[in-house]
Amino acid sequence: MRHYYFVIPSLPPLSLKDKPELSFDELVRRLRINLSKEDFERTVVLRRFIDILNIRSLMMEEPIDPRGNLGEKELDEAMLVKTSLPDYVFDFLEQFEKTSDRIRNFSGLLARYFQEEIPLQKGFLKKYLVFERERRLVLLALRAKLIGRDVVHELQFEDLSDPLVAHILAQKDSGHYDPPLEYVEIRDILESCYADPLLENKAFAEYRFKKIDELSVGDPFTINRILAYMAQLMLVENLHELDEEKGRLVVETYKT
Repeated sequence: MRHYYFVIPSLPPLSLKDKPELSFDELVRRLRINLSKEDFERTVVLRRFIDILNIRSLMMEEPIDPRGNLGEKELDEAMLVKTSLPDYVFDFLEQFEKTSDRIRNFSGLLARYFQEEIPLQKGFLKKYLVFERERRLVLLALRAKLIGRDVVHELQFEDLSDPLVAHILAQKDSGHYDPPLEYVEIRDILESCYADPLLENKAFAEYRFKKIDELSVGDPFTINRILAYMAQLMLVENLHELDEEKGRLVVETYKT
């Protein structure tokens, strides 16, 4: 495994409390110059999830997240000429031809991302993708119970033989969902912060930030730590964008 003894020490420390000194764009520029081709491709896989979310944003005519691999025009072109994205993306687009159907069934594409990418990865990236998939599934199950959604329908695109999916479905007729022990904290956060979306978002950011640290223990000068930094930087940026938006709303309220 290649070591990056100069790149990693040059990255400023991250804290959820402080606005990051290094922007995501600048991080990508540094990594593009300093990483091996194979290691940089791992950052592409990590950012591909943003590309997929951006597909939904385009279909809903909403602004895209600029931290993906493809800009808006590039993403439009990729979907049109079937390039620069994995085949499973185009399979989904062919399966659902109408925009309304694509939006309604978009969880199917998110499921395919994890199903296709996890087996191809190793090290931190594999562990991180597994964690993100399972975190999302547990949160889906908990929220489905809270708002009375059919969890069987919500899981229609998942592998029903998967242990976590089977665990969720085994409790489909229960009035509540008890997650596996390693994900109990998700339930606790949701129960304590459900009435305050901003507080909930911050609590989940702290939870994920801490988990990323745990997943990246060891090999401090390898691509594993760089990928963890990239994932944490996105969390920090998201959190501070939320704080700025809340501040703007407060100002607008006092103006009116």
